[in-house]
Amino acid sequence: MRLTGLRGVGKTVLLGEFRAVAQELDWAAAFLELQPGHNTDDAVSAAMAAALKATREEVSRVERLKSAVGGAARKVGTLGVEWGEFRMTYEPGASPAREDLSRALFETVENVVSHGKEGLMLLLDEVQVIRDETRGGGQHPLSLLVAAVSSLQKAELPIGMVLCGLPTLTGNLLRARSYTERMFRGEEIGSLGPDDAKDALVRPLADSPVALDSGLAERVVEEVEGYPYFLQLWGAELWDAADVIGVDRFSEQLLDAVRPEIYRRLDLDFYDPRIATLTPAEQDVLLASADCDYPPLVVADLNAAISKTPGNVNVLLGRLVDSGVLYRIRKGQYEYTAPKFRDFLLRRGDNASQASLFGRST
Repeated sequence: MRLTGLRGVGKTVLLGEFRAVAQELDWAAAFLELQPGHNTDDAVSAAMAAALKATREEVSRVERLKSAVGGAARKVGTLGVEWGEFRMTYEPGASPAREDLSRALFETVENVVSHGKEGLMLLLDEVQVIRDETRGGGQHPLSLLVAAVSSLQKAELPIGMVLCGLPTLTGNLLRARSYTERMFRGEEIGSLGPDDAKDALVRPLADSPVALDSGLAERVVEEVEGYPYFLQLWGAELWDAADVIGVDRFSEQLLDAVRPEIYRRLDLDFYDPRIATLTPAEQDVLLASADCDYPPLVVADLNAAISKTPGNVNVLLGRLVDSGVLYRIRKGQYEYTAPKFRDFLLRRGDNASQASLFGRST
């Protein structure tokens, strides 16, 4: 499965739910959050190997605990295929990193099955940070990962994989391996509809002494546009404020009073980390983008709004995509990876706030 969506829509939380479901169904689950430093063949192979080792150790520990307390042990199984037989299915010239990764995957599936598990589920987050280079002799970490898992699946080993990331993951996969369109079930995670968003805000209060004024839930849902992270933040700030002043109702007056703190927290915790590591030139492009019509961000409009050459703008846009701030929806058109990001930029639209935002003097 391929899960994609903007920041803050709950992709990582959903991966956690998948992990719980896998374990309920007696599958071992290996979780890994990928980092930009994993964007080489050797690095992604090493990171996966470490995550797989942790999974084997966890399965072994649980089985030892069950034995120690007299828990019922499941009948152990075997794969019915040996590594030597499996390795013969390799195409000539397979890279050492791929063989290392395939062996680690094979040994982990073999290990968890021998401990009575049904199979192995890989749950990988932030996968958009790894991508193949276009040149043939370059690094191809995404192809390495997909091909290693696919080769085990072709041998009918019980292994599954969920790749989770920003919308750029879809294009990265298609460029990595032509068969990924058939290999993956794609799911795009977005904002909640009005009814579901209202439930997310109201239902946690069902068994509490706190009530909401009529119409407040609808007002919050409209303001946050149904994005789960924002619903959580708005609800948490309302709860904390009500607790501090000792009231048992969320009112419109309370929302108006805490709104400045909500947006301060939103900018500090959600938006600022996305831009903290950007270069001044990349930040300039983002600031100029706030003056363009949106969505989408059209390159022609951006070129007219900024005093940089079109070639320089294209290079900087590519770097912003690599940094996970933008993603390309089609030629010449981009969107932000964080919801309501343009609103964040507009809140810092004057020169003084721009300097404060990016830590630079005007």
